[in-house]
Amino acid sequence: MDQPTFVMPDQAVAYKRKRSRLLGSLVFPVSISCVLLLTISVSSYVSPTFVAYVKSLFDGSSDKELQYAVQEGFSQKVNASVTDQGYTLEIKEILADPMRIVAVYSIKDQQNNFIHPDKLHISKVEVTDLKGNVIKETTTYGVNKREENYGYLTLKNPGETEEQKLLLQFEGNQIDSVKGNWPLKVPIDLEKSITASKMLPMNKTYTYTTPQGLQINLNSVMYSLTAARVEYETKWTEEAKKRLVQESKQVKGRIASAAPYVRYDDYKLNFHVENEKGEKVKDLTWELDTPRKAVDEYGHSIRKYGFAPLSPDHQYTLVLDSLVKTEPYKLDISFEPKQLADKPVRVDKDGKTIEIKSVTFDKPQNEASPKDEKHATITLEAYLKDIVQITDRILVDDDTDKIINHFGWTIKDEKGKIYNVTGGDFKMIGKDEQGRNHIRMKLQSYEMKELPQKLSLTSELAEKSYDLDWRVPLPMPKEDK
Repeated sequence: MDQPTFVMPDQAVAYKRKRSRLLGSLVFPVSISCVLLLTISVSSYVSPTFVAYVKSLFDGSSDKELQYAVQEGFSQKVNASVTDQGYTLEIKEILADPMRIVAVYSIKDQQNNFIHPDKLHISKVEVTDLKGNVIKETTTYGVNKREENYGYLTLKNPGETEEQKLLLQFEGNQIDSVKGNWPLKVPIDLEKSITASKMLPMNKTYTYTTPQGLQINLNSVMYSLTAARVEYETKWTEEAKKRLVQESKQVKGRIASAAPYVRYDDYKLNFHVENEKGEKVKDLTWELDTPRKAVDEYGHSIRKYGFAPLSPDHQYTLVLDSLVKTEPYKLDISFEPKQLADKPVRVDKDGKTIEIKSVTFDKPQNEASPKDEKHATITLEAYLKDIVQITDRILVDDDTDKIINHFGWTIKDEKGKIYNVTGGDFKMIGKDEQGRNHIRMKLQSYEMKELPQKLSLTSELAEKSYDLDWRVPLPMPKEDK
């Protein structure tokens, strides 16, 4: 059964099977295991009421788009609750449109005191039709706001379905340290919001090929109550495909334990929308899901970019700012850890600077790493032109919870022994006087139990940003008379 992914702030659980993790203090998406809904006498199924009202729990949200939809009468009061182990979980209000479904929930104890919403552990969140069929591709995340009393559960991209009457199935299995069962089923009616949404085709002449060989075709723009979203299609030219194959050969055998592959899909396009005065429209790529639908295995796909609703009083332009692409990028430095007692070790080469600050044994940076061990931690800073990220993914085997692979970095001692990167951190600090990106990194390995006499650190891949400036006017929906 297809399951949505769910993450609460500051809680990260692993992908099942082999999974890729970014190094750093990020919030990761997590696959929700299939959990049977336990039937207990306190489960609740409550029908929402479609009414506009002055007082709304969305008034506490910083999301002005949600507040606008509430003012237009699209919020649904729910008041569905379930009690177990002395705690009551309640979904109080829902706002739903084709872009996202947002539910406001709260937790109270027996004394009717609010419990912080992030104390709830989620075992199941999914959207189904009335027959119980799961709507595929739905993803979710949680945001805690409004005086720490209410949690905002957002389901991004409700999924492709012709059904307008759906069910939100929401289940918690633990509140704070208390285990229990808190299942809720809440009906959702999308009819009103779908009627208020509009899909407009884009002019077929709006096509562009970047200097790197990525073809972009704009397909349509959708306007809903809470957001707008452009759908576009991307594919590489035949010449660019050949170049990507050659790039993969450049790193073949040079990345420890990593089977090289052609990086057809390792790219991202950065957009923004602005009005005729050059004022930018709020980006909603975090609030909305921007799914990618693969057409083939060679980077041909359908993608989406989301932003705040547009006012009919202005004219708007979609602007393509940059293409970020993963490609071969060599960084290397050798040093003796004892040298660092005097001063950092620094290498300047080909306009690139890398500096080793320290090698210490510290607590783990990431939840995948063993907690009862000290981890060798290499702290370094780099100054690089047009580089926005040094590739830093690690793979973990769920059966053994062991690091089995890493990409981008190789740590090697004077005897040729390789230490896997098993955690770390990546921060963009800013730019130096030469306009280079100043990057601070920590690379950890619990495989290194003591400091070798010499260490070499090598990176073979990076995400490079290419500036672009493609501008396209956006069609606006006509106001109903």
